[in-house]
Amino acid sequence: MDSAQQISHYALIISQYLSEHQDQEISGEEYRRLVIADRDNHHYQLVAVGWATPSRFVDTLLIHIQLKADGKVWLLENTTELHVAEDLVNRGIAREAIVLGFHPPQYRALTGYAVA
Repeated sequence: MDSAQQISHYALIISQYLSEHQDQEISGEEYRRLVIADRDNHHYQLVAVGWATPSRFVDTLLIHIQLKADGKVWLLENTTELHVAEDLVNRGIAREAIVLGFHPPQYRALTGYAVA
């Protein structure tokens, strides 16, 4: 698979994965999870937006994934209990293509995923 095909394939996996977690109502809350996808620049986000309580509005980034031109999948944010990197591996993204970007560079070699 060439680089462009790999990027398209990974983009589809990421989009499908995030889409499965959107539109979920949070028990007792009045907000929803939404996917924001910038397909031109390959940024994919899952956000929570709405009213958590009658006096507290939520607009929170939950997951942010960037797919870079070299085929690396950078997990930049994950404030959920989901095991995003492992879930992406289980869906067909190579472990060595995933970078846990929220870890400092000196610790990435200890994660079992790509360093950069």
